[in-house]
Amino acid sequence: MAEFSLMEITSKLDQTELIVLVVVGIVLFYLSLSARKHIIMFTLVLSASLVGSTIPVVANIAALVRWASVFLLLIAVMRWRKFRVPLGLLLFWGYVALGFVFLFNAISPGWQIQRSILLLAVAVAIPLAYSNEPRRSVKSSLVLISVAATIYCLLSFVSLPSHLNEAERFSGYAKGAPSFALVLGGLLPFTLWGLFKADNRMLRIACGSGFLCGLIALIFSGQRTGTTGGMISLIPLLFTFLKGKSSLKFMFLIALVLLTGYSVLQHSSGDFVDFLSSRYSLDSGLSGRESVWDEASSGIAQSPFIGKGIGAAENVIGDSFHNAYLEIWFNAGLAGLVLFLASLFYFIYRILYLKRICKEAETRSILALALGYIIGFAAMGFFESTAAGASGVNVMLYLFCGALVSNMNLVAEERLRVLDTRSPGVRDLSFG
Repeated sequence: MAEFSLMEITSKLDQTELIVLVVVGIVLFYLSLSARKHIIMFTLVLSASLVGSTIPVVANIAALVRWASVFLLLIAVMRWRKFRVPLGLLLFWGYVALGFVFLFNAISPGWQIQRSILLLAVAVAIPLAYSNEPRRSVKSSLVLISVAATIYCLLSFVSLPSHLNEAERFSGYAKGAPSFALVLGGLLPFTLWGLFKADNRMLRIACGSGFLCGLIALIFSGQRTGTTGGMISLIPLLFTFLKGKSSLKFMFLIALVLLTGYSVLQHSSGDFVDFLSSRYSLDSGLSGRESVWDEASSGIAQSPFIGKGIGAAENVIGDSFHNAYLEIWFNAGLAGLVLFLASLFYFIYRILYLKRICKEAETRSILALALGYIIGFAAMGFFESTAAGASGVNVMLYLFCGALVSNMNLVAEERLRVLDTRSPGVRDLSFG
């Protein structure tokens, strides 16, 4: 809970941290006034990824920068005032609204109110910021998020050697392996997208390195939910990119992954290798989740229609329900769960609809990335509660991807491209 307590975080900052925070705040404020939303999104994603770091300076500043960047992004959105509200966003807002309504029944009001405010800001700022952006701005955001993902992957891999002698799950530089792997699994498809679609060759090489390091770190985390979700999220991108020379590039990258992974195994202790094997064994079961789910179901059964407010589930068991859908049900009631699932299904429907009418390669790559991320996000929700979080990077990227596929400019630019192909002179006549 500490990372959401603003008073506790600010009380721990020393003079150097305060100076850094003020400088970062000034930069973010300038960006918000300049409507440089894709830069703020990069900062937000990276700072959210770094929360939970074992380095106090990083953890404290990242948590506060996350709050600041969300609200400054909201300022930029309201200042721009050119946005539309897609259906998927309205459905998600309905879920958040019910979480607010049920705060009158809150178990821990102070804690839950902070989570609710932050989730509301995230749910409003991110989708509205990108719901009608032109594709060039969308691509700028995707490239920067890919860079943020690459930084996270590289930092995670660098911290791997110090864990190779310990018979426990690898958690990178984060406090816990589950959250580490969920973030890493969510960011992995962005590195793969950057490898193939970034305009700059050096950025493509960097993203390729990030994908290689991130995939190895994810597998060696021994965290099955994040690893499985990350793998699932890659499938639509592979179907989109693996054609011609791109297939050779990917096969070469996989060969490097195998060689690097084998080298890491050679430098691992026998205890760690045995532990890792047991984690991925079919006999390892659900790690005691059955009892947690039974307890969660009992709590839900006491009040299936009226929730306890956003964040309430974490106060019942002391951690989480290890199932996002049960946690959302407990927090926002049955209606809240239905609205959340409706937003999920709408975004998937929207992607499949656009894939039928959009033939341009870049647009289809964006749709493949969004589809992969969303189905990976949904899959992880069955075994962890990331989708029920207030401001984790997974929720931010879910809303970001949902906003991208709700963007009517994707359809408009596709139709304009078709029109230009059929009548090359039409565009010049129409737009002077």
